[in-house]
Amino acid sequence: MSHVLSAAPAVARCLPSHSASARRWISRNVRGRVLAIRREDQSVWERRAPLGPSQVRQLVKDGVKVIVQPSNRRAYPMQAYQNAGAKIQEDISEAPVVIGVKQVPIDQLIPNRTYCFFSHTIKAQEANMPLLDAILEKNIRLIDYERMCDERGQRVVAFGKYAGVAGMINILNGLGLRLLALGHHTPFMHIGPAHNYRNTEMARQAIRDTGYEISLGMMPKSIGPLTFVFTGTGNVSQGAQEIFQDLPHEYVSPQALKKVSEHGSLNKMYACEVSRQDHLVRKDGGKYDAVEYEEHPERYISVFAHKIAPYASVIVNGIYWAVNSPKLLTIPDAKYLLQPVYTPWLPTSIGSPALPHRMLAICDISADPGGSIEFMSECTTIDTPFCLYDANQNKDTNRSPLMIILSPASTSSNSALKSLQKSSFSSSSQPT
Repeated sequence: MSHVLSAAPAVARCLPSHSASARRWISRNVRGRVLAIRREDQSVWERRAPLGPSQVRQLVKDGVKVIVQPSNRRAYPMQAYQNAGAKIQEDISEAPVVIGVKQVPIDQLIPNRTYCFFSHTIKAQEANMPLLDAILEKNIRLIDYERMCDERGQRVVAFGKYAGVAGMINILNGLGLRLLALGHHTPFMHIGPAHNYRNTEMARQAIRDTGYEISLGMMPKSIGPLTFVFTGTGNVSQGAQEIFQDLPHEYVSPQALKKVSEHGSLNKMYACEVSRQDHLVRKDGGKYDAVEYEEHPERYISVFAHKIAPYASVIVNGIYWAVNSPKLLTIPDAKYLLQPVYTPWLPTSIGSPALPHRMLAICDISADPGGSIEFMSECTTIDTPFCLYDANQNKDTNRSPLMIILSPASTSSNSALKSLQKSSFSSSSQPT
């Protein structure tokens, strides 16, 4: 029978370690084994790899035969794997263990093997149930990265800093386009999508240049102050905030958001980091308790939509969402947030209009369709990076966009940035 492996200490203990004793244990137990790295084919933009050449070199040194399916699209060149001792060939059927990044097409699943990849099935995602059925039928053992945890129950493979980095670059690019559609040229127009930059530093320099123009007062006065709300305090949120901090900025508390959103300075951006205790309350009216929430999230509701979101221009969502967790924003909340805002003190005219509503964009890096952002119904792609959401009809639209939503299905848009920084997919990180 096939298995979807859950968190187990044994799995964690088998992960690579830098200690000498662990290295000796691995070397004794893997010598003579065969491992295959499959070619990614979920998207033309998917350039990530589960292991880099340096990790392959260590496996080969430990006596593992590593087979790599050829791919010119992969961020790491095939020659680098070959130089590390891997065998480059199309046929990977010799390997009992096959590893990748994204879902494997059903017709390419080899029966009676162990596969490691993100299956996106643990939340019963409807689109991937046929894949899970095929895995069972073909007697495949599935090791899903989402279920690999250490002894403390913390995931060891997950979205990390670079998911936040790529998401933030892309939403700043989208913000410039959104404001232009509303009649405002802004310094954000100088920021391109993440995959257009050779490395992170090039993207950050463009953002710093944008920030310099903002500090000189080059934002249109009729749009008022812009506020960015970051949900979560984990690596995803920290990566996004690291990029945001290249703009002139000031951090404020959730309680101060209303004031700065109405009367703040136009020479800087405002940020607010929102953690669980800022928006979660017990259904019976009690205060947030971290231990109880971990065990019984169904006892809580979120007041984010009414206490924080109304004062946000951009929401960057980096939380991990489970099925029984409270939603940050529901479908009815979207209608509420897209109501006109009364700002008679802003200087407006026909050529310098006020914003139709404060909420401009949502960057949902958590990428859970129907999850914490309920009206985010599908993930975006590099080909179509933004959804234009109509709250009145609860659907995406190509006419007169009301709010843009960026929800990347993966961090592949930043795969080149990661590889140039010598960072591998197997980094241990997790949003919270």
